[in-house]
Amino acid sequence: MRRISAALLACCVAVAPGVSSAALDLGAIYDGWADGLGRLGDGLGEGFGNLGSGLIGGLGRGLGLSFLHLSRQYLAPTEGTESFEETFTHQGKARTVLFIKPKVASVTPAPVVVLLHFNGGSRTDIANMAYAGELARDQGAWVIVPEGISKKWNADPTSSSKTDDVGFLATVIQSSVAKHGLNAKRVYMAGMSNGGFMTTRFACERPDLIAAGASVVATMWQGQSRACSPSRAVPMTFMLGTSDSRVSYSRTSAWALLSGPDTLNRWMGIHNCDTSKVTSLALPDISTQDKTTTTLLRNDSCASGGAVEMYVIKDGGHTWPNGNDAYAVGLGRTSRDFSGTLAAWSFFEQYSLP
Repeated sequence: MRRISAALLACCVAVAPGVSSAALDLGAIYDGWADGLGRLGDGLGEGFGNLGSGLIGGLGRGLGLSFLHLSRQYLAPTEGTESFEETFTHQGKARTVLFIKPKVASVTPAPVVVLLHFNGGSRTDIANMAYAGELARDQGAWVIVPEGISKKWNADPTSSSKTDDVGFLATVIQSSVAKHGLNAKRVYMAGMSNGGFMTTRFACERPDLIAAGASVVATMWQGQSRACSPSRAVPMTFMLGTSDSRVSYSRTSAWALLSGPDTLNRWMGIHNCDTSKVTSLALPDISTQDKTTTTLLRNDSCASGGAVEMYVIKDGGHTWPNGNDAYAVGLGRTSRDFSGTLAAWSFFEQYSLP
């Protein structure tokens, strides 16, 4: 049992130069190796035990759990960007806001995109879904990502909720512009679903703070439609799927939401557009595998000097165009023919506040 191979002996000599093989206590060597192997075995056993417990616990919490889903609580790193968080207190509640900015400023002062999450989502969810880091790096914009109370925005002005999200977002914008020297004339807002509805509410109530807005898979609340009378018409782009099971493109509800076409007409009315001047452009069907096609409707013949757009994604679901599918499981088809993030930015670049 205490025999040791010549190779192992040579190894021992190699790690103890100047000591002859005759001087080596083979019993001590054996005991040391046995102890080391035992510790290794214990460590592996503990590691696999923990892994097994983790897997069992994970299965107990739901078979859909995966490392990808676990990573949703973290911001995906993007080379060439930096991120940090700041706390804002509004209505007596401290709320955390995520900032993503390019490491090297390419535009001074930098423009801003305020990005709003969907119902139940978080600031990191929407940032990862929309590839906000790439937007910051490639376009030189700061992306500011706030979070709603209980991960929800008070987007309907007829709601009984006392949460003042309009005031909160106004505070975030004004404070951030002043503190970080950002471009107050080039602040934009984009949101998905509940965040998209919040974007239209903010455009109606604080048009002095954003130059343009983008609403993804969100139309307009009936109550918001009735209440919207802005001092300035905010240019808006919408992105809607015709097969969206959450927000109907084709049906207007008498008590809840406008349809896609009615939302387009409402915003053309806000901009005082010539409704006969709507243009229609079929986007190239770059990805035939996504089983969607997209038509861009646009009207820039408006007395406001702005424009209204709507991307109509045939057979599209409740998803962000070319977004991260980890956040769209079971929500229908995602268009891969264009990027919702870049489409919004292309629209934003056309406008600044007076």
